[in-house]
Amino acid sequence: MKKTLVIILFAFQAFSAFSQSNDIRFENKKKSGYYNTTQISLLMGNQLITERIPYYYPYYGYLSVASSSVAYPAYYYNTRTELQVSPSVTMTNGYMFNEHWAAGVGVGFEIFDHNLFPVFADIRYTLCDNKISPFFAFKIGQAFGNFKKKHYDSKYLNYEPYYVYDAYLRNYGGFMLHPEMGVKVPLSENADLMFTVAYRYQKTKSTVIQDNNHGTDYYSYNEWENKANLNRLSFGVAIMFR
Repeated sequence: MKKTLVIILFAFQAFSAFSQSNDIRFENKKKSGYYNTTQISLLMGNQLITERIPYYYPYYGYLSVASSSVAYPAYYYNTRTELQVSPSVTMTNGYMFNEHWAAGVGVGFEIFDHNLFPVFADIRYTLCDNKISPFFAFKIGQAFGNFKKKHYDSKYLNYEPYYVYDAYLRNYGGFMLHPEMGVKVPLSENADLMFTVAYRYQKTKSTVIQDNNHGTDYYSYNEWENKANLNRLSFGVAIMFR
């Protein structure tokens, strides 16, 4: 019984000493100056999917003596939505003015139905810089798409004209808005682990150009443009160095 009591007292004292050392260590956290945040997120929302469905209609004609009709294939397009999960990696560098306010600029790489490269400004406010610290962040900027058009021999699309051949496609980005909230837990006096949830609003634009020249002197082409507004719910984890 005495041995058990001694062990419990020893464990309690060791835990108290460890807690006090942690409190001292976390009290020495840098309150102002440069910081870097690297974040990995999953952006979830509905994506439009177009299905190419064949059907056959009869053509009545006298192709031969033995046959009076033949079925010709055609296609129609049916659209539906399904859940899309898009990975996102961003990095922000900035300056902490005090234990509450910080601001910086960031860049990232994201995969939707095509790649996007966001560039944004980041303003954040931490309620209290303690062991568990709630914070709010607001990111606003521009996401860039493909920097040059790409040629396709044939390509299925989720918007009109749905299918093109011998065409060029270029994907653009657009304006982005990303309000975020979360909590951060200190790993050391110079690093924090952060868990975030956010809403993402993203504009995109795509253009398709189909060349109808095919070696003739007369030049003509078809062009289609598609604009979309993406709405996503984001969950992320990040490490902040200061």
